[in-house]
Amino acid sequence: MCGDRPVMEFEYSRSGGYALRAGTIHDPARVPVGMWVDSKPEPTGESINRWWRSRGIPATRDGLGAVLAMSGIATTADLLDRCLGLSLSDRYWVRPIDRDDLEWSNINFFHNAFDERLGRSLFQGGSSHIGDVNTPDVTSAGDLPKRWIIQPDGTRSLLKAGRTGQEPDNEVIASRVARLLGIGHVEYRIGRAQGRRVSVCDEMLGDDEEIIPGGQIMSLFREGPNAERKEIWLDACERLGADRGIEEGAVDDFLFLDFLLRDTDRHYNNFGLIRNVDTLAVRPAPIFDSGESLWNGMDPDLMDNTDYKAKPFWVDDWGDRENAFWQFDLIRDWDRWDLSLLDEVPGIIHDQLATNRRIAPAVTDAITGTMKERIGMIRERRDAATAPLLANTLRFGDEPSETGRPR
Repeated sequence: MCGDRPVMEFEYSRSGGYALRAGTIHDPARVPVGMWVDSKPEPTGESINRWWRSRGIPATRDGLGAVLAMSGIATTADLLDRCLGLSLSDRYWVRPIDRDDLEWSNINFFHNAFDERLGRSLFQGGSSHIGDVNTPDVTSAGDLPKRWIIQPDGTRSLLKAGRTGQEPDNEVIASRVARLLGIGHVEYRIGRAQGRRVSVCDEMLGDDEEIIPGGQIMSLFREGPNAERKEIWLDACERLGADRGIEEGAVDDFLFLDFLLRDTDRHYNNFGLIRNVDTLAVRPAPIFDSGESLWNGMDPDLMDNTDYKAKPFWVDDWGDRENAFWQFDLIRDWDRWDLSLLDEVPGIIHDQLATNRRIAPAVTDAITGTMKERIGMIRERRDAATAPLLANTLRFGDEPSETGRPR
């Protein structure tokens, strides 16, 4: 089901926890992209299982093992079965064939209350008092402790902790820098939950929207060399109806912001498309999940601006080679940002990290000092990237101004 719309049928083994085979397809246009096979909305039992498993809490989630052991629940698949796959990321859910009484309006998490005890248990790393498992915490991705809450005004908000203690502040810094540069982003703020410093962001989707993670869009990828990864991504988005120019601008935005802040974790599930479930129109998702930035967890003596392994566009098959500079040079439109504003970034970083008393001043100073050097390096790479364009323009008779740009 997608909201109230029947999408497809499939046979499922409850005892085994897996789909046996696909059945009737009622709405091919709304078959989850993660189920597509050979770039077509023609799911198989295997592709259904892949999509279904991707909806559950990953086995690597901090604290998950203790919660399962203390609650008597065997696997995350059992949790998924109990919550019908409902999520706060999209409108998909599974209605058992003998439960015609279930209606989207009465069970979705966007407009109905949910039990927050499981989320609290996952956050603190173990409790036998998990309450009703029909909650969006069952379908939240990622390894770090997180949980959904309902604010007094009804807003759904995601709380997320970290491992080093710096991640929540990195999220806030990334949103402030993105706002400074005019880059679409999710707003983050600092909060407290169960004695921990957390980042807080509100639900990014409207009532008629879903997010399609890049990890699912990969099912539409054409074959091609690693050097074409950006173009392969744009081709797949275009197949889903995205405007190629707008999507390329969004990709340039996260390539720029991630390099500026030295984000090392922009994997394919940390960006994607937002789709209107009624019209199927798509747009780029705003930038979110930037916690692994700013030399997170590194010794100050090791912080530098040398090359490193970055995501998502690898230069090899497994991401073993350093590729950050290569990926940064994939940016095409340098006119998207006013680089004079970068002088404000070290101050933004310093002021935010200074609010976290667990981060030593020496660490903050090392980060801001290395960032100042990084900004100079970025401007140099911008100049090198745009110099051929300027030279080509001047060949047609334009005279340079005092700034070196054509009049």
